[in-house]
Amino acid sequence: MAKDPRVEAFSKLHSLIVFYSEYRDRPVEEGFDFFQEVKKCCEILDLDYEDLKNEFQLS
Repeated sequence: MAKDPRVEAFSKLHSLIVFYSEYRDRPVEEGFDFFQEVKKCCEILDLDYEDLKNEFQLS
């Protein structure tokens, strides 16, 4: 059974926000673009990317 892409995007977005809160001052693996991943999730979920960044204080 295929998963709902919105549920997958929400789960990934949640993980990204938790990751940011725990590891934001640490280096990440090469090629990983946190903000691009968040933006992809926002597009799938039809969320405003800038509003989400402001709400969760992602900078």
